[in-house]
Amino acid sequence: MRDVVTRRIASTQSIALGAAWVTALIAPAVFGQQTIERVEITGSSIRRVDAETALPVQIVTRQEIEATGSANVEQFLQGLGVALQGNSNSVVATASGATTGGVSSVSLRGLGSQRTLVLIDGKRVAAGGTLTDATTVDVNHIPVAAIERVEVLKDGASAIYGSDAIGGVINFILRKDYKGGEATAYANLTQHPGGRGWGANALLGWGDLARDRFNATMAFDHRKQNALYGRDRDFAKLGWNIDARNDTTSGNTFPANFTNDTRAGGTSIGTQNLFRTTNCVDPSVGPQPYLVFSPVRNSCRFDPSPLVALLPQQEQTSIFSTLRYAFANDLEGYGQFSYSSKEQRTIIQPVPLSDQFILPPSHPLANQAPYFDPALGFGFSTFLLQGPGRPNASPYYPTAFMQTNFGGTPDLLIRYRSVLTGNRDLTDLSDQTRVVLGVKSQPIAGWESDVAYLHVDTKLTERVNNGFPSLSGILPLLNSGQVNPFGANTPAIQAAAEATQFRGDAWKTKTSIDGLSATIRHDLTQLSGGPMALAVGTDGRRERFALDPSPAIQSGDISGYGGNFLPVDKSRLVGAGYMELVAPVVRSVELTGALRYDHYENVGAKTTPKVGARWQPVKEVVLRGSVGKGFRAPNLTELYQPQTTGVSAPGFDDPQRCGKPTGLPPPNDTNQDPRDCGTQFPITVGGKPDLKPETSTNSTLGVVFEPVINASLSVDWWQVNLQNTIIFGIAPDAILADPVKYGSLVTRGAPDPSCPGCPGRITNIDQTNTNLGETHVRGIDVDTRYRIPATGVYTVGLNGTYFLKYEIQNPDGSFSDVNGMVSPITNGNGGVIPRWRHYAYVDWKLAPWNLTLAEQYQSHYDDILGNRPGAQPRKVSAYSVLHFSSSYTGLYDKNLRITFGVRNLMDRKPPYTNAGGVNYFQAGYDPGYVDPRGRTFLLSATYKFM
Repeated sequence: MRDVVTRRIASTQSIALGAAWVTALIAPAVFGQQTIERVEITGSSIRRVDAETALPVQIVTRQEIEATGSANVEQFLQGLGVALQGNSNSVVATASGATTGGVSSVSLRGLGSQRTLVLIDGKRVAAGGTLTDATTVDVNHIPVAAIERVEVLKDGASAIYGSDAIGGVINFILRKDYKGGEATAYANLTQHPGGRGWGANALLGWGDLARDRFNATMAFDHRKQNALYGRDRDFAKLGWNIDARNDTTSGNTFPANFTNDTRAGGTSIGTQNLFRTTNCVDPSVGPQPYLVFSPVRNSCRFDPSPLVALLPQQEQTSIFSTLRYAFANDLEGYGQFSYSSKEQRTIIQPVPLSDQFILPPSHPLANQAPYFDPALGFGFSTFLLQGPGRPNASPYYPTAFMQTNFGGTPDLLIRYRSVLTGNRDLTDLSDQTRVVLGVKSQPIAGWESDVAYLHVDTKLTERVNNGFPSLSGILPLLNSGQVNPFGANTPAIQAAAEATQFRGDAWKTKTSIDGLSATIRHDLTQLSGGPMALAVGTDGRRERFALDPSPAIQSGDISGYGGNFLPVDKSRLVGAGYMELVAPVVRSVELTGALRYDHYENVGAKTTPKVGARWQPVKEVVLRGSVGKGFRAPNLTELYQPQTTGVSAPGFDDPQRCGKPTGLPPPNDTNQDPRDCGTQFPITVGGKPDLKPETSTNSTLGVVFEPVINASLSVDWWQVNLQNTIIFGIAPDAILADPVKYGSLVTRGAPDPSCPGCPGRITNIDQTNTNLGETHVRGIDVDTRYRIPATGVYTVGLNGTYFLKYEIQNPDGSFSDVNGMVSPITNGNGGVIPRWRHYAYVDWKLAPWNLTLAEQYQSHYDDILGNRPGAQPRKVSAYSVLHFSSSYTGLYDKNLRITFGVRNLMDRKPPYTNAGGVNYFQAGYDPGYVDPRGRTFLLSATYKFM
């Protein structure tokens, strides 16, 4: 078989009609041919430029996927430059609660995973089923072994696919029509501790559709991954950086920090710790994991970074199967069934318990002493240590310390890290089922048709194993005066704390789609360049999202979950009709047009058009362009997710109060009120039923140039103007840093005498879903490759994106350009918008050898400002990682393929960024982009046995 170079541009028809219609109309201009050829879109060779069409599509072949050595879909999409800033399975816990559900997602154009439509063979996939998103797909449910290729449409496609395709489409084409069998075993061995993985898969196929009238293909996959913790990587084990003047540590510690109770009046003594003078180390015990000295804050803090899982422990089993049966020469039935089960275990630091965390208003303790704060009107998870002579005077009260340093024994508010109940330990169980049944006909009297039924569902359960005590149990125990917040406790207290543990299923979700679709295609007439083709279709579906929290979660009684979750069971009907026309008016000019009407129950209707054109003035050059409207209906969780109150990540200062009462700068944290400095503020998250649909205008303009037979270059300018942008909430650091723009999102209590001239304390930061305004994104895609026939075949290629603009509208109506910096709104949790990102490679093939050296590159960007005084603007360095892969197929009649590779060949550490610990517990690096494993050796063996 001849060696070829992969060309990553597919045809209009393949994308327009989905993978069920895998043929395209091509009018070759070479040698003056007049016939129309229908060709399979496989992405296995350099398409001649006369095959390039109006839509920019990147195709990733199976061979390219194998060359990356990736164990899951997330890894190879990131490595090949396809995905930009999605949620990673390494982002195991958000700041306001460990509720990500272990979902890994992808995002095109940096617009968020909810605006990237993920398909399998042209049909929808069930969402990951998290509490906050009923649209985003967990791509790691799709086993690599089952994928034939991936088609990535880098343009809005609402006129073809409807809602969710504003940013683009990622279409996974499964392996089918396979005959024989093969089995693979592999291991990913990290050079440094943690994060190792291994797995096995098999592919079986029977029957020949032409000869036997059927074909059945089945893929099995099983894989495991060990956890990787912050303590195992130097770049992730500290929550502060002196040079950047940034600190994301927490004031809730063990041995505990404390301050005096000023709720009834008085002056704060600031944050104190019994062991500050001994560098935050208890001399009788030695260093402890929950108390460290922060040189940035000049105080005793808890640093969660060493305890955070950078990668979770994970195990997954999947079955993907496809059946095709020819009822007649022109009539075929097909079916797909897949089931994937994923178990992901996450272990993070113990829960914090203190007056910094709000109790839900309905909680039975919320209006009782010592939890209720009349000045703020809320109840808090207060741990009050009463001094001598008080009703619950504690034998552990630091009488000598307080009298020596402050001349009295006031009640103390304890900032406690609950070592009594241990680390938080969660297991997320995700089961995904997908069924497709359809019938399609080959041309009968010039007509083709495809009718299909689709059912997909995801069931997600979050199970608590340890570390989440009930507040109604643990708070009275802490306030009994019998708990020692500074040292060891008695076995009786340890047993009493253990009895408060909540264990079992915290919540369950089910996300499902049931739908019917029908498409017909017909050649209307013959034009000078070929037949004018028309496609007309309709689809209808029922979408459902259901959340079933446990009674304890509904009441908000479980610590560490940031509030209460109420049940949700919402569904809606969606109907659509669409049409597309392809008109090759002459051999060098092709025009396309599409129109789609969508109606979403309780949201409304929208008609979205799109037009495109392709012009080939000479056989070496194609000019192409398109313009269209986009549409995204708010998903069910964006509309109906219950609003709950939680807390932000640790380490935030209120710039309007922190340092004001004493006049001392915030580095002297012992002199600051800990409710204003280095703390976690209450936040509210949740849905809004009155959200408006997003709309967009998408444009592309590009050129494809093939100067010689073995070289090609494509350059595509693109632009997305998004209106009514729905966001999950602006990042708290952005809100606090700019009260002029974001002051309306902060709620404060009444001014108090402890801070003359200051506004009241922050009682809430609004991070509920909202229509923020407009988002304007513009950039250039570059795709070039060159094949050099020599000793073997060398192929050199590069695929990259340069952002020209990424402009977001602020609540006050102004605009901010976040290009080349950290966006406060991307995908709800912020994200990096690098000006340039690319994947470049050199590949060499000489049977039976294949070697690949690739570079994954992201340009530098402006970091967020450090959160401590004296912080200066800084840039995060560019990040370049090399990957190597080799394979040999010269054994056992070429039936055995041995692969060896190294990811992160030079063991490059990621650059430091302040943004790492803002919205996630991981600190020091960007967990949405960086693979924290470091140098990883890849070993695999594949044997064909049938």
